[in-house]
Amino acid sequence: MVDIKEVAENIYLIDNRLYGIPKWGSVYLINESKKALIDAGPTTSVATVLEGIKKIGVEAGDINYVMVTHIHLDHAGGAGVLLESMPQAQVVVHHKGARHLVDPTRLVSSVAETQGEKAMRMFGQVAPIAEERVKPVSGGEVIDLSEKQALRIVAAPGHASHELCIYESRNNGLFSGDAIGISVLENEVVLPVTPEPSFDLEQYLDTLERLMALGASRIYFAHFDASGKVQENLELARNKLQAWDKIIARAIAEGGLERAAEEFRAQLLRELEPVRKRKSLYKYLTDGIIAMNVAGFIKYYQGKSKS
Repeated sequence: MVDIKEVAENIYLIDNRLYGIPKWGSVYLINESKKALIDAGPTTSVATVLEGIKKIGVEAGDINYVMVTHIHLDHAGGAGVLLESMPQAQVVVHHKGARHLVDPTRLVSSVAETQGEKAMRMFGQVAPIAEERVKPVSGGEVIDLSEKQALRIVAAPGHASHELCIYESRNNGLFSGDAIGISVLENEVVLPVTPEPSFDLEQYLDTLERLMALGASRIYFAHFDASGKVQENLELARNKLQAWDKIIARAIAEGGLERAAEEFRAQLLRELEPVRKRKSLYKYLTDGIIAMNVAGFIKYYQGKSKS
């Protein structure tokens, strides 16, 4: 049975049980005169998301917008299939990612190449979206859902060049996608996520500074749940990125990229130690997120050395 909860006025979290793991993937429904879904999840989570929408008391056909924070498949992969149940909905996406939703061939090939066929089975098939149903944005746009609820698009590169955050006016909240990172164990562990090939440290840090300036009072994490510790979470993400950068830079100077990867991997394992109590999530994070973060940071440094 799907788990939902109201995390702010008229905002509901749907636990989409990402990859079959509870409390790992959040999809949010904003229930106003017009209705918006924040992130879609992968295709393998579509049935759970639709069940959650129904449990909230909303008809899928009444959804006006599916707003994807970025086009990584755990956030946007299921959008095409969701639209089959949402005939009036538009998909709002960063303009850099829009073409990959219309024709996902290159996106799927890139994911299969970097993450493997096992990952693709976890995401499921990715359905193309008709171009007229895709609304590209760049940042600064405002979408009104009601007299009290306006959504402002915030460009948030760093985790990915096509990352968006969405500020909502009713509750002074921020849907962060992966721009800040992941939050697990009821916000006990916060971890930036640095995937290849799009991770950019300078852009990530700049985004965090701009998000601090918004003065939001709540963060709605895509992984997982909402938190009122806004400045604390933003500062923690910034401080971790800067600390990781120092660890890697020192290790490269002393022993090269291989040593840097080993030391960074060991650091991430230490930071994830509290998650051991959640076995399925710990396994996914140690098998997946650690490898992703290490690969992204090392790729970033390789790029720096060539520039």
